[in-house]
Amino acid sequence: MTTKSTTPDAAFCASVLPSVSRTFALSIEALPGATRDAVRAAYLLCRIVDTIEDEARLPEPRRQSMFDVFESQIADDAARPELLEEALEGIGGLADLRLCRGSGAVLRVFRGLDAPAREAVRPHVLEMSRGMREYAVRASMEGSLRIRDLRDLERYCYFVAGTVGGLLTSLFALLVGAVPPDSERRISQNGTAFGLGLQLVNIVKDVAADLSRGTCFVPADLMDAAGLDPSTLLVPECRPRALAVLGHLVARAHAHLEAAEDYTLAWPVPAGESVRLFCAVPLVLARATLAEVERGSDTLIPGRSPKVGRGVVARALAGARAAVGDDGRLAAFLRDASTPPDVDP
Repeated sequence: MTTKSTTPDAAFCASVLPSVSRTFALSIEALPGATRDAVRAAYLLCRIVDTIEDEARLPEPRRQSMFDVFESQIADDAARPELLEEALEGIGGLADLRLCRGSGAVLRVFRGLDAPAREAVRPHVLEMSRGMREYAVRASMEGSLRIRDLRDLERYCYFVAGTVGGLLTSLFALLVGAVPPDSERRISQNGTAFGLGLQLVNIVKDVAADLSRGTCFVPADLMDAAGLDPSTLLVPECRPRALAVLGHLVARAHAHLEAAEDYTLAWPVPAGESVRLFCAVPLVLARATLAEVERGSDTLIPGRSPKVGRGVVARALAGARAAVGDDGRLAAFLRDASTPPDVDP
C-alpha cells in the first residue's frame, strides 16, 4: 500500500486527528506508514459525515444537500474538493469546524492512496453516510430521533460504527496479507462487533450529556417497560429503574467487546502485530469505561460522565505493546486490564 498525499494535506490530517479523537489518534500512530495514512484519512472522512448528521442547528434541506455533496465527493475522485469545504462551511464545534474547513485536504489524502486502499475505504464510508442520512430524515420527520428498540439501536450503531469495523478490516487485510482460514473466519465474523462495541460504550457513558442537548439513544421499549421516558431517566427517584434499563445496553456492549477481542486475537503474528496494537488500546479503554458505568457513581448524573483516569491511556498503550506478540499474554491483558481504573478528579 502506498500513498501520494502531499505533505501539507497529510500534515493537516495528522494535526487535526488528536483534537477529534485522542484515543484513535494514539492507536493510528501504531500503524505503519501507508496504512496509517489510509486509516487516518478514512477516520476523518467518517468524522465529517458524523458532524453532518450530528449538527443540531441545520435546516434539514441543507443537511441533505451536505450528504449529497459528501457522497458525490467520495464516489467521484475527479470531483473538486473545494465543493465539500464550501458545503460544510460553519458546522461543528471547534475541532469539527476546523476539520470541515479542511475537508478538502482529507479528500486529497484519500485520493492519493493507492487504488486498493481507496476501494477498501470507499464503500464503507458511503454506506455510513447513507445510513446516517436515513436516521437524520427520520429524526426530522418525527421531531427528534427516537430509538424504538435494541434492534433499532444496533442498526443505528452499525451505520455509525459497524461500517468502520468493516472499513478497518478491509485496510488491515491489505497490510497483513493472507491469514489462516480459521483466523479469516473469525476476522470476518467479528469485524463489525469491534465498531458496535465501542459505539455502545460511548452511548451508555453519554446518556446524561446526550439528554442535555435533547438527544436520547436509550430504546423506547426498554424505557416504556420500566415506566420511564427521556424526561425521567435522570430523575433521582427513578434512578434504580433507569440503571436497570441501562444494564441491558451494558450487557450488549460487553457481548460485542468480547467478539472484538476475538477479532483482535485472530490477526496473526508477526504480520498483524500493529493491527493488534491498534485494536487493543481502545478495547481496554472501552472495558474500563464500562466498569465505571457499572460502578455507577457518575452514571446518569446530570453534568457528569463515567470516565477513566488520566494515566489509563498511557498504561493501556504500554501494556498492549508488551503483549501483542503473544496470544496468551494479549488475551490476559485484554481481560485483566479492564478492571476499574483511577478516576479523574
